[in-house]
Amino acid sequence: MAIYDYRGLNAVGKNIKGIIDAPSVEIAREKLKTRGLYLQEISEVAHRKKGLFRSISFSQRRNVASIITRQLSFMLGAQLPVINALDGVIDQMEDEDVKKMMIDIKERIKEGKSVSRAFADYPKYFNQMYVNTVHAGEVSGKLDEVFKRLAGMFEKNQALIAKLRSALTYPALMLLFALVVIIFFVSFIIPTFAQLFADFDQALPLPTRLLIGSTNVISKGWWIILIVIAAAVLLLRRHYQSERGRLYFDRMVFKFPVVNKLILDTFKIRFSYTMSLMLTSGIGVIEALEGTRDIFKNRVYIDVINRAIESVKKGERLSRALSSNQLFNASLLGMIHAGEMGDRIPEVLDSIGHNIEVELTERVQTLTSLAEPIIIVIIGVLVGFAILSIMLPIFQLNQMFM
Repeated sequence: MAIYDYRGLNAVGKNIKGIIDAPSVEIAREKLKTRGLYLQEISEVAHRKKGLFRSISFSQRRNVASIITRQLSFMLGAQLPVINALDGVIDQMEDEDVKKMMIDIKERIKEGKSVSRAFADYPKYFNQMYVNTVHAGEVSGKLDEVFKRLAGMFEKNQALIAKLRSALTYPALMLLFALVVIIFFVSFIIPTFAQLFADFDQALPLPTRLLIGSTNVISKGWWIILIVIAAAVLLLRRHYQSERGRLYFDRMVFKFPVVNKLILDTFKIRFSYTMSLMLTSGIGVIEALEGTRDIFKNRVYIDVINRAIESVKKGERLSRALSSNQLFNASLLGMIHAGEMGDRIPEVLDSIGHNIEVELTERVQTLTSLAEPIIIVIIGVLVGFAILSIMLPIFQLNQMFM
């Protein structure tokens, strides 16, 4: 079945364009005609290989996958066949590239591919964890439940990201405001007074000399500063792209106080929720660990999960396999072990993820409330220093003419 781009007018004369799939251009014309569209132009879209869509960010791809999963969950839950559910998703997609991807997935399924194999052809949108979970739903005959669980996991991840983003927005805006104020003083206010102070043969106060000196350095050597910053960024990026450099930077994030706890808790939440989802769907522990590993980019996390996979392959229990690192404390390992004894690992992991998420939310709120006065004090000190550096020479000049 081919995919066609079309353009035409609807019943009220509004320009309409989009895509449609049909066995032939004649059938495509008939479909559009039944929709009340006066066709002006139609052409077949050249076949696109997987991954050849325009470049979009990881967060955008994640959002697309979340929307598709949620819609499929709703439609499959209404007992619609997979093809009809995909048709419903296609009709609701506004982005043409995403719509073409979903049409291609539907056609692959109609040609005999399994749902999981069809989604696997677009790994940028649907990672190995996603594909393995869908496959488990196919094998168990509970595809609608699997998509419901996947939609729930996406919602939990998005809620976690939204909480962290909202908590960090205010401090970031305050720091940006401080930077703007400092740049304004250095660029406009200080140069105006610098020449005035230079006309008088008087020793300027130390704060004023420091501020004027820094202003001169920035105003005359700003291009050198930019070159140095750009070179440093390029070198760091090149170093990060190497295997050794990436491992170094991934380890460094755990050495920052306060931040390392937030990063570690975020890992535990995502690990627990993802493992719970995959185990609930009927996937084995090893396959679940492999799928969970694929959602992380930090090499430390990947190495930890790889070691756990090797231990499980040798016959170790999950709790024992995870005890060989410092990312999981004794309390969490004890809860997982209790889940193993009662054959309730998925429920225990989901509970662990929820509890850590609640703790993380409270901790972020506490840190945010503490950060606000600290940032205000820093801004006050910086702005106060700039104002003091200007006012001291003015007072000094007033005393000269008195």
